[in-house]
Amino acid sequence: MPRMNRPNRAPHWLSRLALLLTLLITPWSAGAQAGSCSAVACVAAGPRLLSVDSQRSVILNGLFQGLLGGGSLTLSAADWNAIANADVNLGLFLDALTAEAGVGTTAEALNADVTLLQVLDVAAQAAQTSGNTAAVNALNLLRPALSAPNGTIRLGDLLKLEGSSAAFLTSQVNLLNLLTGSVQLFNYRNAVTTPTPVTLNALNVSLSTLGLGVNTVTPTVRVYLQVIEPPVYRCGPQGTQFNTAAIRAKLNVDLGGTQLNVLGLTGGKIRLTTLDLYLEVAKASGTIGTVDAISRALSLDAQPGVAQLGLGQISDSVFFNRSNANPFAALTPAIIGTVDLTVRVSTLLEVPIVLNVRARAFADGTYPLATVTAAPPYPQTYTVGSSSAAVGTLVGTLLTSLGTPGNLTLELRDPAPLIPTALLTGTISSVLSPVLSTLGLVLQPVLEAVLMATVDQVLRLLGIGIGEAVFTVGGVGNVCAVTGVVYHDRQPDGTRDSESWDGPTTFVNAVTGGRVQASAQVPAGAGTFTLALGEGTYTLPVARTAAAISAGNPSGFVFVSPLNGTRTVTVTAASTSVPEQEFGLFQGDRLSGVVFRDDGRGPGGAAHDVTRQGDETPLNARTLTVSGTRAGAAVTRTAETAADGSYTLYVPGDWTGVTFRSGATATEVVTGVRLNGVAALTGDVSDPALREYALPAPSGADQTLNAGLTGRVGLTPDRSGRGEAPLTVRYAHTFTPGTTGTVSFATTGGFGGQVFLDSDCNGTVSDAERTAVSSVTVDGSWPRLPDGRLRSCALEVEVTVPAGTAVGTTRATFATASLVWAGRPDVQDLASVTDTTTVTPGAELVKTVENLTRADGVVATAVDALPNERLRYCLNVRNTTPDLLTGVTVSDTLQGVAAYVPGSLTLEGAALTDAADTDAGEIVTRTVTVRLPDLAVGATRRVCFEVLVP
Repeated sequence: MPRMNRPNRAPHWLSRLALLLTLLITPWSAGAQAGSCSAVACVAAGPRLLSVDSQRSVILNGLFQGLLGGGSLTLSAADWNAIANADVNLGLFLDALTAEAGVGTTAEALNADVTLLQVLDVAAQAAQTSGNTAAVNALNLLRPALSAPNGTIRLGDLLKLEGSSAAFLTSQVNLLNLLTGSVQLFNYRNAVTTPTPVTLNALNVSLSTLGLGVNTVTPTVRVYLQVIEPPVYRCGPQGTQFNTAAIRAKLNVDLGGTQLNVLGLTGGKIRLTTLDLYLEVAKASGTIGTVDAISRALSLDAQPGVAQLGLGQISDSVFFNRSNANPFAALTPAIIGTVDLTVRVSTLLEVPIVLNVRARAFADGTYPLATVTAAPPYPQTYTVGSSSAAVGTLVGTLLTSLGTPGNLTLELRDPAPLIPTALLTGTISSVLSPVLSTLGLVLQPVLEAVLMATVDQVLRLLGIGIGEAVFTVGGVGNVCAVTGVVYHDRQPDGTRDSESWDGPTTFVNAVTGGRVQASAQVPAGAGTFTLALGEGTYTLPVARTAAAISAGNPSGFVFVSPLNGTRTVTVTAASTSVPEQEFGLFQGDRLSGVVFRDDGRGPGGAAHDVTRQGDETPLNARTLTVSGTRAGAAVTRTAETAADGSYTLYVPGDWTGVTFRSGATATEVVTGVRLNGVAALTGDVSDPALREYALPAPSGADQTLNAGLTGRVGLTPDRSGRGEAPLTVRYAHTFTPGTTGTVSFATTGGFGGQVFLDSDCNGTVSDAERTAVSSVTVDGSWPRLPDGRLRSCALEVEVTVPAGTAVGTTRATFATASLVWAGRPDVQDLASVTDTTTVTPGAELVKTVENLTRADGVVATAVDALPNERLRYCLNVRNTTPDLLTGVTVSDTLQGVAAYVPGSLTLEGAALTDAADTDAGEIVTRTVTVRLPDLAVGATRRVCFEVLVP
């Protein structure tokens, strides 16, 4: 079973990812279905270092110096802890990196060449923004060491995400991991081939049970490190691979001349001096297995890297040459100590000799693949394999290799006096076996201790081990391939037919938290794009640059669908797909605005200024038109205003000479046009420049054009009349004010006249309203129709023909209504009517009388009468003119002493009252008056009354 180490803190994985994320926009897996979603996980090599003690701080100082090729570091444990315990927001870090690198996007920043000092400055800026002053102070102590090395790195080589960093938006970067990874990447990229050693903390190795005459050895170990492959931290779906760094380490083990008994060799002593060990630990690698975004669980296949260990000597120029894939092929024997012994030459002679111990050995360790099942809370660290177990096996294999003939040799260091060297060959051969046995006993614990100290003190700081793989799962989430298309909507109707994109290169960005999390370039062609987005809600603006957080229409185009050029998508843990996102754009201008009645209606309204205020009425169902020329032919587009007076018209980019018509009728005036806030007001009610308003050449802009309309003053219809002089004729007209302002009335020519206005606009001029008017103010109190127009009113023009006017005289009376616009005294509107009056002979009137007392039936123009006899007088009226006669009144005044018989007045035999009331006749002071109905040509009417002869 794998060993699992839980961290002390288990915050949300998105807030504790360290060195996992990138904004490199790499393609999603080649087989991804458009719009499909995949669960993803983030895995980092090595555990998170939670604390730094004083011994480890010394190692960290030396480790940085070694990987950087020199320099001096003296950070304390407190300083390193301040860095190790500091997490900064990845977004802050990348924003600062983008500014530091002088580029426009985070993807460009991660691909930019930057120095370690720049990385340090960016980290310090992010820490300062996060309010972590202690981390900033500690980082500043690293400045001398990180400013000395020459060379650059690309952080995108360290931080990779399969898809898009938009999957992990609120991540935190651990500063120690960031710096350690950056230094490893610097070591790899800048080929530091003469490492500066790191001296390990003191070791004490017990030999007390071996009977070698020494209980403890305290080797001094110096480690020379080189990164031959940098670590890669990844976030991605099932199948994503990740790995640690690969390290070459030369271990110089100084045993200080420790002298031990050679077992089985009386008097023999072995003195161990210096061992050079060569260690290469290949990258530990792994693969993300099944991932469940909903349960946040995953499986992880991980395998420790191959470890190779050599004892002997390899030239630094060979071992630290990264292009040499197998430096162990150059491993040669090296002197690791000496053997002191006494050789008896004869019974009387013993001679001391010193033998050099020359050794070469090689061990190769491979380790099995293991599967780990991970579950929240995250982050959590998982370990596959064990360095403790692997080191013992590796050392055992090395010592077995040491026993291979030829790998361990003894040679006479100095010539022996008085003894031929040939006589010592047998003796030396006999010593080899006990020396090998003794070395096996002592080197097993010593090398195990040295290697474990190297793992614990150095390698684990770099995220690797011998025979073990340690990985931290940062978390699990869901990432969707959000696909879509940008197309040229030529109609435009907001629906994509077979339309593609023929505009300039544009971008679709994924924005959240005020930052671009991912960007897709859309060149001319199919117009398709794909964005890999993690859980969250994003706005997707079509933009001109990959760094824009809001929509920007491509040059020459305007947005159609959606109108703001931005869509919104949401990815949840349960999302399996995201609908395709479509963006339709039109090449040309979009003209939009409102058409309204500009007459100042309602409180706060101001008339005739092309600014809709108060309750000014929007005009709906008005047909608006843009016209122009394309390729020499006349072209038009129309749109109808909505209930709120709004409209939208699209003007193609290849039109010239474009004009706008606001839908004004013949009885309306265009008060003005306001284009993009700039008003053009009419100075003349018949101004043709506003009825055909010239627009700028279309350039791919959103143009706002509001148009104000108002009614024209109206006075209709022309009238004519005939009659016998003297004559008074009242001509009935309809007066329409059109808009607000001051109206002046006047009559000229003809027989003169007066104007009477139906002041309550009920359609009739009553007797009470027959007071001549010369002007009237049309304001907010004027009655209106339901559609908001000012109501029309009745108006009479009274013409009086004097007596004696010759028959056949014809004269025209001109009545005018002159309107001065409210708020615009420079604009005047005028309406007029012509009333033509002709003097005709009039009707034929014949007066007859009949003596009713005698009842002889004689009706004549005169009859005889005696006192007390009753007479009936009749006024016979006949229309002998060629026209209909209207308003004919007949009257007769009684002469002499005859007395009117009350109640005898009739019209066509129908009785009329004597009083001046509502019927057609009356008698006032011996004068009979009757108003006749209209007389058609040839028609007659009879008015009769009776008198009594006294």
